[in-house]
Amino acid sequence: MKTAGIIGGLGPETTSKFYLEVIFSCFEKDRINRPPMLIWNVPLPYQIEEEFIKNSQGEEKYLPYLLDAAKRLEKGGADFIVIPCNSVHIFINQIRESVKVPVLSIVDETLSRLNSNKVTEVGLLATSSTIRKRLYEEVLTSNGIKVKSPVEEDQNQMGEIINHLVHSRQDGEDREKLLKITKGLLDQGPKTILLACTDLQLITPHIQNSEIIDTMEILVQATVREILK
Repeated sequence: MKTAGIIGGLGPETTSKFYLEVIFSCFEKDRINRPPMLIWNVPLPYQIEEEFIKNSQGEEKYLPYLLDAAKRLEKGGADFIVIPCNSVHIFINQIRESVKVPVLSIVDETLSRLNSNKVTEVGLLATSSTIRKRLYEEVLTSNGIKVKSPVEEDQNQMGEIINHLVHSRQDGEDREKLLKITKGLLDQGPKTILLACTDLQLITPHIQNSEIIDTMEILVQATVREILK
């Protein structure tokens, strides 16, 4: 088995669920040994995190913390690194350059899944930063997959919802807001919703006659694949 290094804490509840899902998924494939994993919980100041999630500002302040995390995990014995947070994948090239071990890309893994499922159009649920930086849009559209995003008012609400999730303050109202935003996306035409924020799986909406593709589940399976190589 290979040792996975997880850059965690973005947010904590999602990191813990990611860890557990990898454990459970590995157990389904190998019932002899538990998978080796390391987690570095990024000590990110709350103010920087909130500014980034709600206002799509200050992302450059994340980079030193991410590079430090990758180096610590590599030094600790990780054979590869994963980041269960979509938004900070805008820095994946810099992170890869900072270490010698492979760093999996949640974007590349998601593209592979969409292609396998023959998806041609998605409704994108993500942070404003992910949308503004065209993290998914550039990759998907260049591969023939159309991307629809929420209208501005709905996207502003997404920032509030995700910020609540990161700080474990979600409630039933956030779930209803996300459901409304999701229906608005489906009204634009796509039959597939892409959860391009790993925190959203905590309150995943379920709507008849639509498909929800969760990027965190995709990264879980990619991590299991690498561990068991």
